[in-house]
Amino acid sequence: MRTHYVGDIRLDESRLAKDLDQIDSIPWSEAYSDYVFGGAWKSCMLWARGGISGDGVVTHYDHDQPAAFSELADKLPYLRELIANTADLDRLNFVRLAKVQNSVIIPHRDLLELSELADETRNAHRMHIPLVTNEDCFFNEGDTVYRMRKGEVWFLDASEIHSVAVLSSQERVHLMFDFVDVPSAKPLTTVEGAGPDVGIPAGRTVERPPLTGADRANLMGLADVLTLETVNEIFSIVIKKHFRYDGGVNFVWNTMIDIARAAEDPAVLSHVEELRRHYTLERSA
Repeated sequence: MRTHYVGDIRLDESRLAKDLDQIDSIPWSEAYSDYVFGGAWKSCMLWARGGISGDGVVTHYDHDQPAAFSELADKLPYLRELIANTADLDRLNFVRLAKVQNSVIIPHRDLLELSELADETRNAHRMHIPLVTNEDCFFNEGDTVYRMRKGEVWFLDASEIHSVAVLSSQERVHLMFDFVDVPSAKPLTTVEGAGPDVGIPAGRTVERPPLTGADRANLMGLADVLTLETVNEIFSIVIKKHFRYDGGVNFVWNTMIDIARAAEDPAVLSHVEELRRHYTLERSA
């Protein structure tokens, strides 16, 4: 299933605000924060295998157990109702409430570490519903940068290389749904909308000026300060540049490899190549 906008849901702002007022009092996992430069990627499981919130790492759950609401969902009654009324619970595997601010996420593919799981227990389809967002929150797939608006429902092809930028001190808060891929007469979501052929609407894409030769030269100058200790900072700069300027497909990884080749320490190139393998090609559970 390719990335596409599905439709909008009408959020009850009063009830949503009550639930969001409670989220700082519940425990958050920082699992998968190694994907993030700038801060932590925080999440809490509202629906999971075994009905427990757990530690947030999907491979740590007992996939032989049925999926159900976790104890944290009981603390957020509106979000629990929203999940129940929006998703096909028979194929729903996990639902995470996720928040991030002032951070960028490394271009990556999801699902790589789940290949050994059976179809009926393996995450296969990803759905997003933004609950809090702003104009400085971006998604990326290929060379397309786009925004998901509050209350919109999107399917995301997490098997494609994608990344995220939250270039704001305001937290971006999303519901993330993961479904298994098993036959069913029912749709994955009850939301009626644009359908799978619409893709990313033009009104959601972000027009970026082309990256100039001078911009590329300045980025290559970062090789002078690129070491094993500064890799994360340089990565963050390159990713942020990508969300503001169009450098072409696979710009981030290609640019990081080029900068690493020019760095003084040859160990940096090996490290960046290993990161690319881990995040985009092969990752163990």
